[in-house]
Amino acid sequence: MLLRNMPQHKIALGTHKRADGEAFEVSAVLYESPASIDFWQVPIDTQHATWGHMRFVLTIPKKIADTVQLATVLIRGSVFDQVKATLATATASGRDLAPCFSMDGWVLV
Repeated sequence: MLLRNMPQHKIALGTHKRADGEAFEVSAVLYESPASIDFWQVPIDTQHATWGHMRFVLTIPKKIADTVQLATVLIRGSVFDQVKATLATATASGRDLAPCFSMDGWVLV
């Protein structure tokens, strides 16, 4: 099934402002996959006023978050914390592109 055909839940995560003053607007879209698919797919977009967009992709296994509500809690909590940690070293030329495997089971690239 194509992502565009799945119900979408837009999640505004707000502005993340680093200590050096650089700011990023962060948002996510949780695609509500059918029961036959055992994970949630979540593109996360960060936008800097002059650097443009830096995107992440999050995969959450349904065995750790079996509802949209639980997946949203993860996105607003530990996943957003990891996005902010990655943005801490981002520059105008981009960010590190390395997967982050959480102890909970989700993966952020």
